[in-house]
Amino acid sequence: MPNELDPPLDQSSDGQTAAAERREARRYPFICPVELITVDGSTRISARTSDLSLRGCYVDTLNPFPVGTRVRLQITKNDQRLEFRAEVTSCHVGSGMGVLFEQLTPPQMDIVVSWLEGTSSPAEPPLPAITSTAVSQSAPKTNMHFARKLLKVLEHKGILTPSEAAELLRELDS
Repeated sequence: MPNELDPPLDQSSDGQTAAAERREARRYPFICPVELITVDGSTRISARTSDLSLRGCYVDTLNPFPVGTRVRLQITKNDQRLEFRAEVTSCHVGSGMGVLFEQLTPPQMDIVVSWLEGTSSPAEPPLPAITSTAVSQSAPKTNMHFARKLLKVLEHKGILTPSEAAELLRELDS
């Protein structure tokens, strides 16, 4: 099964790629400078991100770190600098690496959410505002409403087909 942070795969005719591309956290195009420093401080890579999710990012670099490498990650976007620990979860020599964030603090989560909200195009409805405290304290009814709204946005953006969205909505109702 592909890793959540692997780069997008080419579409196959048998539809297996679409199923393999489903991930726990939606990735959004997100290009900005990033620095990765091994935890022991022995190696530093300056690169750029190509996408971002609430769980990690993909870093474009010709010489990625091996899978399992723990790093300090520094992302800078619009005068905001976010630093946290992460682990390399996929490695593609000549292309890049997938990085999974370790536990984000509530302020870090708020910054990532604000960056993701900024990825919506002006013609699209923005992502619903969520904060780390709202996520942890929300009631099941609110979560269901959020899930339905999110599925509609993903369908509208063409990320989900109408049949995929309908199937997921049915699963929510069951």
